[in-house]
Amino acid sequence: MKAFIIAGQDAPKFAAKALKEEADEAFVMSQSFVPVRTGNLLTSGEVRGPFVRGSKIECFIRYGGPAAPYAAIVHEVPPNSGGRWGTGYKHDFPTRWKYLENPVRLYARGMGDRMTHRVLDMIAKRFEIGA
Repeated sequence: MKAFIIAGQDAPKFAAKALKEEADEAFVMSQSFVPVRTGNLLTSGEVRGPFVRGSKIECFIRYGGPAAPYAAIVHEVPPNSGGRWGTGYKHDFPTRWKYLENPVRLYARGMGDRMTHRVLDMIAKRFEIGA
């Protein structure tokens, strides 16, 4: 019974670690889709977190900042559209617009199951279950 109490107390830490691992993997997937002209956009990417606020756990994946202030434009303007800003560059395969949104949407499929397995693995390791 004591193990269940301890596992319950560690649950937020385990969930935060699992979410961070998921965010890191989604970030790696997104990197192959980031358009590269100078390399600044690609190297501006980062994963931040996990941030735990009560029962809420968040991680953020972002591109841009001072090194690539045009990140949102590249992400949002379809290729060859001209776009509002006169951009809409053609991207060489496999890079593309929506370089973060599309990979994250794909990666989100099955994330709940993967996180559950990650947390269960952490609990098993914590208590050396099956060792």
